[in-house]
Amino acid sequence: MRGAIVAIALLLPAAVVAQTPARSSAFELRMDGILARRATMTHIGLGVTRPMSRNVQLQLVVGAGATVREDNDPRASGRADLLARFAPPPGGASAWGAYASGGVGALVEREVDGRAVLVLLLGVRKGDVFFEAGLGGGVRLGIGVRL
Repeated sequence: MRGAIVAIALLLPAAVVAQTPARSSAFELRMDGILARRATMTHIGLGVTRPMSRNVQLQLVVGAGATVREDNDPRASGRADLLARFAPPPGGASAWGAYASGGVGALVEREVDGRAVLVLLLGVRKGDVFFEAGLGGGVRLGIGVRL
């Protein structure tokens, strides 16, 4: 009896670990446009996504580029977003998958005060390519690829 208890105690943790999903981070390269009433921003960015559970991921995106305002004078700008993404697993490797993201972002621009924004996005992905649209400092459109 004691031997059976010891065997279960040794084998049970290995079985539980084998069922736990891998927690590796994924990187992405992306291009985003933010279309606001008085400004248009275009950013190239890098994102890192970390799974928090089977369907929820935490994402950090940092981007830099240019902002054009009403005076048509481009200015350096950037942004950082911290998002939670609800992403049900797609049906297969070749299937399209949909997801929703929400969180906060910071928009900064040379010679203009930075501001915090609420970000809400809907996206679709197929394989390593994704497309997003939503709101956050204006209407956002994005495209990218996982690395």
